[in-house]
Amino acid sequence: MIAGVKAYAWQALALFLAALLAWQALAKLGAERDAAQARAQLAGEREASATAARQASERYRNLEDKHRDDLRTIDTQARQDLERSAADADAARAAAGRLRGDLASYITAHRAAAQARAAAGQCAPDTAALDLLSELQRRADERAGVLARIADDARHRGSACERAYDAGRVMIQGAQ
Repeated sequence: MIAGVKAYAWQALALFLAALLAWQALAKLGAERDAAQARAQLAGEREASATAARQASERYRNLEDKHRDDLRTIDTQARQDLERSAADADAARAAAGRLRGDLASYITAHRAAAQARAAAGQCAPDTAALDLLSELQRRADERAGVLARIADDARHRGSACERAYDAGRVMIQGAQ
């Protein structure tokens, strides 16, 4: 009888150990399945994150390229404006030169007439006022030309700077 109880005890112990082993095997399989799911989820999240990073990088690269193109266009326009301004200033200088030539011709004619009247005994020639007037006109014209060049240059550069700032603000707003 003791031998029969012993045999049953060994059988019960063997069954208990087999059940414990089966339970451990199932737990291991479940843990491996959970780990595989976590790895797959992590890989999916990494791929989604990499895709989002590539898209963001491409978007920012496109924004930067557009901004660079905008700045290049603004620079080109500013250079053209400055060239037009310089051409206009050259035309104004040429017109001023013609006016000075006309004034010089007028003064010469006036002096000749005054000398002729003086030679005829009518009056003494006095051209000091005319000389002063022509000198004042020449100096005022030169100074106006200098100030006009400064003002044109400042206006064109300021306008280009403002357009560049606006382009940068648009780029920053597009990035948000």
